[in-house]
Amino acid sequence: MKKYIVYAILMAGTTLSSCSSSFLDQEPPLYIEPGDIYNDANRLEAAVLGLYGSIKNDASDSFMGGKTYLVFDNRGEDIVNSDPNLITLANTYKFNVGKTDAENTVTWSMAYAAINRVNIFLDELEGAKATAGEKYEQYKAEAKFVRAFAYYYLNNLYATPYVINPDAKSVPLRLTPEKNGEHNALKRATVKEVYEQILSDLENISALPVKAKADEPTVTRATQAAANMLKMRAYMSMNNWTEAVKAGKLVTGYELTPKFGDMFKAPYYTDETIFSLPMKETNRPNTQQGLAEYYYAKNTILWVDVENGIMGKPNYNSADDARVQMKNEKNQLLKFTDAAQKLDWAPIFRYAETLLNLAECYVNLGGTENEKLARECLKQVRFRSLPETSNQLDIDHLSGEDLKMAVYNERRLEFIGEAMRGIDVLRRGANFERKTQITPQSSGYVWPIPQSEELMNPDLNK
Repeated sequence: MKKYIVYAILMAGTTLSSCSSSFLDQEPPLYIEPGDIYNDANRLEAAVLGLYGSIKNDASDSFMGGKTYLVFDNRGEDIVNSDPNLITLANTYKFNVGKTDAENTVTWSMAYAAINRVNIFLDELEGAKATAGEKYEQYKAEAKFVRAFAYYYLNNLYATPYVINPDAKSVPLRLTPEKNGEHNALKRATVKEVYEQILSDLENISALPVKAKADEPTVTRATQAAANMLKMRAYMSMNNWTEAVKAGKLVTGYELTPKFGDMFKAPYYTDETIFSLPMKETNRPNTQQGLAEYYYAKNTILWVDVENGIMGKPNYNSADDARVQMKNEKNQLLKFTDAAQKLDWAPIFRYAETLLNLAECYVNLGGTENEKLARECLKQVRFRSLPETSNQLDIDHLSGEDLKMAVYNERRLEFIGEAMRGIDVLRRGANFERKTQITPQSSGYVWPIPQSEELMNPDLNK
């Protein structure tokens, strides 16, 4: 049988987590039969870990471990991109991304490479039940989490928001392995169909582990909490506030970190961390891909906008707020500072989001009791970082649209730089409040499908 080089997926897996075994401590073979991955328990475990590596970065490009992560705050209003270089997301910032721009083609190719790896893994896993043993259902659920994760971010770049038109065209739903290019032709699914697939992939949450403790293996792989967070996000994008609350209430065993800044320094996780993409010396973003390269390098590219952004607004610019303190006097964001080694982790889900998601859901559900719950969630997050004696926002008397706006603003301050704002605006079908307002009807609000996909997929726009 023909042999294949498979060291890449093995190395991606072994460098993603700090889990150790005699196998992981050995030099992997360069040439092995494809089937050997699935008839050896250690290699099968490494293949699972490799799926997480595929949504992070590879040797040359980055998905949600780097450059695409940066895309979402570039689309928001709280960051200024000072570099006109098209390689460093200038067109993203200007809402001028074209079909051949690097961030577009890289995002698409990385996301679909991850999706196809999942599809291949799931197909092969069916013949490896004996090897997987009692971990079979867990591995299957982890793989589907990775696929749902990739589709979530695609659906929030390439589709008109669900709240505007659930039947708008989104991206092709590829759910079977593509090994030879025979099945390139595939129509775009609707934004609703993509969210329904995401929720379908998250159906077997009980097969995933629950958090045992805050350690690297727990926060870098799918848990029940991480899956519920992704489920919660999908339901919120569909304005299904009741189901989103149900998912959010299942996120238990976590608490807010007393010192806000502790989450952004080694070891990069705390009891607040639900899911993050870790970095290792052997698997980190390439040049012009790392988070700190944009936020904290000598030639900083992304700056906190203290004039027009959230840190320039009353009630969100207090010098006593630990989140405001994550900006230095040069207006550099201090969440990601390892520009030299690029070992800053990319936080994806943390418990503060659980609380602010719940707050947004409760205020949208409306009613006295729900608004009370929204205020309680809002207070927990706000007063973790801001002493109550310094607070000027009268939360107890907020209701209706004023309370909703307070939740929106708290999200902006809490998650600045964490790939959240660009999605929050789009999923609500709202405007990006730049000097020139970007509306859902504006060119650039939704990214165009890359030319590379158009050329190889004849059914794309049927």
